[in-house]
Amino acid sequence: MLAPDAPACRGPYLRFLMAFLSVLALFAPGRGAVAAEPARLEPGADVPPIDLPSLHHGPQSLAALQGQVVLVHFFATWCEPCREEMAGLSRLSERFSKRPSAPAVAILAVDVGEVEIRVRRFFEKQPVPFPVLLDAERAAMKAWQVGVFPTTFLLDATHRLRLVADIPIDWDRPEAEAILDILQADEAESAAALPALPALQTDNGSTQ
Repeated sequence: MLAPDAPACRGPYLRFLMAFLSVLALFAPGRGAVAAEPARLEPGADVPPIDLPSLHHGPQSLAALQGQVVLVHFFATWCEPCREEMAGLSRLSERFSKRPSAPAVAILAVDVGEVEIRVRRFFEKQPVPFPVLLDAERAAMKAWQVGVFPTTFLLDATHRLRLVADIPIDWDRPEAEAILDILQADEAESAAALPALPALQTDNGSTQ
């Protein structure tokens, strides 16, 4: 069951729900004012700190990764697209760890609003090579203005926000890896916009 105040899970159901609500809004009394989109962090913004416990890697701090490109990924184990993307992130991490010439991209997977035992059981069946942080009280989720699962933030080596993706991403696509390569080679003062990350496709060929 969706916990109170938890973001929605990005997928076909959410798209249907948003379309349905849009149709209802057309017939709402006093139509004319459009509801504002939820606020979210935008590229170029300063990001909030992260200091959270993790499943197997002890306390984790974003500040300790200064000088590294960081991928911050917010998810929940009940979110089906999150599960698919998590497997892709695991493969991505393994590929980067085998590179001799470049430091690995640091991945922080932040589970939101779930009890530790549930998260632990999930990752016993699907282990990953990067830290899984526990945001049980949703403090990090709120600070980072996450409105949907999964949501991914890419930070350059100075920890400036460079890209936000609030859809499931296909981390097996070469385009995704190329964007991370750009960030690793990027100079701190560069503010060039990055291309969009490739969306994860369903079995029938549609995006999540």
